[in-house]
Amino acid sequence: MIGEGGALRRAIDRWVAAGLIDEATASRLREDVGHETRAGTRRLSQYLVAVTAGAVLLIAAGVFLDWAWPRMGDASRSFLLAAAGAAVVAIGMSLEERTYRWRPAAYLMQTSGLALMLTAFIYSERAWADASTGGLLAGILALAVPVVLTPRALRRNAVMPAVHLAFALAFLAVFLDRAVHLSSDEIIWVLDAALAVATLALGRMLARDEGMALYPWALNAFVMAIMAGFVLVTWTAVGPLELADRAVWPVDVWLALAAGLTVWGLERGPESMPREFLGSTLACLLVAWIGLGFFTALEALSGPAELPLLLVGGAGVAAFLYGNRAGLRPLMGAAALAFVAPLWYWGVERGGALGAVAALVATAGILFWVSGRIGSRERAK
Repeated sequence: MIGEGGALRRAIDRWVAAGLIDEATASRLREDVGHETRAGTRRLSQYLVAVTAGAVLLIAAGVFLDWAWPRMGDASRSFLLAAAGAAVVAIGMSLEERTYRWRPAAYLMQTSGLALMLTAFIYSERAWADASTGGLLAGILALAVPVVLTPRALRRNAVMPAVHLAFALAFLAVFLDRAVHLSSDEIIWVLDAALAVATLALGRMLARDEGMALYPWALNAFVMAIMAGFVLVTWTAVGPLELADRAVWPVDVWLALAAGLTVWGLERGPESMPREFLGSTLACLLVAWIGLGFFTALEALSGPAELPLLLVGGAGVAAFLYGNRAGLRPLMGAAALAFVAPLWYWGVERGGALGAVAALVATAGILFWVSGRIGSRERAK
């Protein structure tokens, strides 16, 4: 936000110099830009302080439990964790109904409370065996948490539904383990099916909601579903499918699907979709591809040092070209990292070879030339 404010101020100065606006209008515009910049900084500070408060709360809970834990039985510990989680969620929901400035704290408190309740239901296995009366009750209560809380979140804001989606999958897994007593592989398959249904439903909502007025929470939830997919695809490949080193292939496919959907949102999605948000999401996916691409090239394919340069560096070049055309600065930054990382690795692996040195120097020269060309086009506009 601060960088955007500086760019806007420079643009206002150019408009004044070009005679497009008068100084009085420029002064009002600068004041408005300053107000928005300060508001953005305050929002960032709020979330940072709220995250810190959540961490402190968890530390306090850990210190208390360290004192109280030896004095309690397993059932009492489970009840204590569940009660503490419910209390934190309730306080967070209450804060959410107050003024806007309490929203970051409210969201983080509700998330922390959900984590405490999830921990309670998992820990309850020490007190009551799976599929027993106590286990059945714990499983049903775990499933009831998202059933009760999610509909309310859908009506209140666009942030918590995404959080509830992730926790709903976790609570569903606890229900399937504690109440139904399925095997781990069976639980993973059920979670895969649930996530697939949720992802398709959210995608349909986004495609039909032109102004994002009917389902303002759907985009955040859809992105969360995509991120949860990486976890479930990995578990499925390593667990039920037993792919070992080849487990990276399904993850690569899911990453390509996520990137394709993000690009579709940028190019063909409703105009109301926030381009900066989608651009940042695409940048995060590209950063994830750096690690996955290296593993795919060197472990799954057992390729030479040139292969990650082709897979990761090639993706970086393509992403930079697209980001430059679309004006997506976070994507361009991630693209530069995706190009430099495999090039650095290749240079280290081929260290001592004059050909590698010449190739690196030539690459640097090409990049300097491209930088100059971009600058000349920008001045010509």
